[in-house]
Amino acid sequence: MTTTPGSPDRFADDRHRYALTSRIATGGMGEVWRGTDTVLSRAVAVKVLKPEYADDALFRTRFETEARHAASLHHPGIAGVFDFGEASPADGSTSPRPFLVMELVEGQPLSNLLRPDAPMDPEVVRDLLSQAADALGAAHAAGIVHRDVKPGNLIVTPDRRTKVTDFGIARAAEGMSLTETGQVMGTPAYISPEQAEGKRATSASDVYSLGVVAFECLAGRKPFLADTPVATAIAHLRDPVPDLPGPVPGDLAAVVRRSMAKDPAERYADGAAFAAALRNPSADAASGATTVVAPVAAPVADDPTRTQVIAPVPAAPVPTPAAPPVSPPAADDRRSGGLPRWLPWALLALALAVAVLVALQVLGDDPAPDDTPDQQTPSQTPSRTPSESPSETPTETPETTTVEVDEAAYLGRDVKEVEAALRELGLKVRKEKVDNPGDETQDAVLGVDPSGTLEEGDTVTVSYWDKPAPTETPTTPTETPTETPTQTPTETPTTATTPATPTDSPT
Repeated sequence: MTTTPGSPDRFADDRHRYALTSRIATGGMGEVWRGTDTVLSRAVAVKVLKPEYADDALFRTRFETEARHAASLHHPGIAGVFDFGEASPADGSTSPRPFLVMELVEGQPLSNLLRPDAPMDPEVVRDLLSQAADALGAAHAAGIVHRDVKPGNLIVTPDRRTKVTDFGIARAAEGMSLTETGQVMGTPAYISPEQAEGKRATSASDVYSLGVVAFECLAGRKPFLADTPVATAIAHLRDPVPDLPGPVPGDLAAVVRRSMAKDPAERYADGAAFAAALRNPSADAASGATTVVAPVAAPVADDPTRTQVIAPVPAAPVPTPAAPPVSPPAADDRRSGGLPRWLPWALLALALAVAVLVALQVLGDDPAPDDTPDQQTPSQTPSRTPSESPSETPTETPETTTVEVDEAAYLGRDVKEVEAALRELGLKVRKEKVDNPGDETQDAVLGVDPSGTLEEGDTVTVSYWDKPAPTETPTTPTETPTETPTQTPTETPTTATTPATPTDSPT
């Protein structure tokens, strides 16, 4: 950021009450500054919305949501809110720019304390995260779900107090979502399975995310981490929770594993319950150990990223109720005219194998959408088991998955960032340069076509501004020394989109 509201004196507000001293951090939609309340002479933290989002209604709503939710919570583990307001438009925006004045927490994010392959002391983890769970419990009691619990949003003070920050995408439990259908909010490395599926987040979702943080602190690594954000989210859905290192006490490990159960009903109900278990894990060790069994067996059937995966997997167990009654009549004579006793089990195993192959094929579409059509496994599977599981063949065909593309969310952003975001949705991207009249930002996106509801594998065209044309050229001709330079910038934008030149072919 080059300027802030109230520049050049760097004040957040037009009244010049909140002076901005130094930038502390930059997030997805805002920047946090260390500042001074000149009226009360106290240090504060000031969060300002980035200029590029000042005109975006969705981002403004999220920013205001953070102010409203955080201001409604009063707990020593949650950074307090002192003021909220708007300043005059800045950096080319046309809308007032909101700012949020908060308690300045002296400390550093927990993410700064984590080191790869360097587990933290279990007692330190127990202390820090039980405080965080207490704070989340206060939010849950007020009906607010954080939805983005991660180490970067947990501030640790020098005296080992933990503060929960950044309620930017939080929402009231009964409130409306801030996202469009099909969009997933949260950080992939810490997102709960239900959030990854696009379902409503609950207090148990925050428990899961904090459990992932606890695992990372105790193991020195994240439990689920893949090559892409989409693949990481899928891992939260289907992969079993890895084992924690041996030095972690067994009762504490059981609590962490229970907090990371795939089924929200098997986790702790809210932050308060999780905090109590962290402080006294021995009272919860037995139930924590048993809850791990169900999620490990269930992901294949219950935790797909898309609904298409559900159909093939339950189809396999259908024969099992009928199979056991078949074998008892033949039990008296295994080698006589009856069916062998092992046949029903063999058929069941074969059906399960088919279901797993189908599930893996569909789940594999997200990380590499272009490679899936070349796989040979789906074409071989139906020919091997036409009679045993005829209902499985039709379930392979509806593999199309829809995604939502909101063009407005990408306008003005850097083309590389937009391209990466669209590819993560499973879309192919074709880029087109548009002649820049000279007053537009190079590489800024000005169009995404088509938008709305698309299918994975569809091609979208991203139009973006080329580098500005040289400004010296229009002044060379002597025939139109004054009129031409002033007219050109206003005429060009309406015609520049026609000579768009593609730079990338669909991938």
